[in-house]
Amino acid sequence: MRRLPLRRILPSGQALIFGATLLGISGCATAPAPTPQEKTLCKAITGAPAESITLAFGLSLSEGGEITEAEWDDFLAREVTPRFPAGLSVMEVRGQWQDTPASPIIHERARLVWIIAPSSPGLGAKLTALRDAYKKRFNQSSVAAFIHSGCASF
Repeated sequence: MRRLPLRRILPSGQALIFGATLLGISGCATAPAPTPQEKTLCKAITGAPAESITLAFGLSLSEGGEITEAEWDDFLAREVTPRFPAGLSVMEVRGQWQDTPASPIIHERARLVWIIAPSSPGLGAKLTALRDAYKKRFNQSSVAAFIHSGCASF
């Protein structure tokens, strides 16, 4: 299958709707190759192979309080948008997590950023830099990342 440039897969300003649940994951697995049926379906909708990336950014601060709307908007403008200018979606969610089985369950507001992008050699580095920037700026221990390979058509 021919890979299309990002501007063809996700035009600027493209609105995306996505529902997600904030979950913790411990590792990555290699996605199986698309089946012939999946390839046929992707071609039928004039699609192209793409990665669906969801990043979960918790808004609670370790010293108490929360990341403000202004701080989030600044991070989005300075760190996220320059790395993924072709388009993305941001969803406000409530999440929960537990650090260890003996720890209490923590509830917090969060932002999910959903990005559709073609696989590329530099994609992992951009995602790592983005996650590291958030952790450093807001003293966070992690930013969850969920990546699924598939097909996209707009």
